[in-house]
Amino acid sequence: MNPFIRLYEHPVEALTDAAFVTLLVAALVATWWAAGRNGLYLTNQYQNGWRYLVPFWYAVRCLALLVIMSIDLALIAAIIHVLG
Repeated sequence: MNPFIRLYEHPVEALTDAAFVTLLVAALVATWWAAGRNGLYLTNQYQNGWRYLVPFWYAVRCLALLVIMSIDLALIAAIIHVLG
């Protein structure tokens, strides 16, 4: 359906959807920033000298990067759902 016709016929619903999408995109940008900062930290702190054990905080950051990526996928799915 044409978004302008939808805005004319159901203005509150269309504007609410636009607000939700704007909030979701803002959250997506924030998580991309967090993932980038985390990725930069991981590339700077990596050392080939680790033999058997990876440092605890490095492992935590790796796990956090996976969590951030899953949040990104959930936000993208939510944006598609609201727009669809």
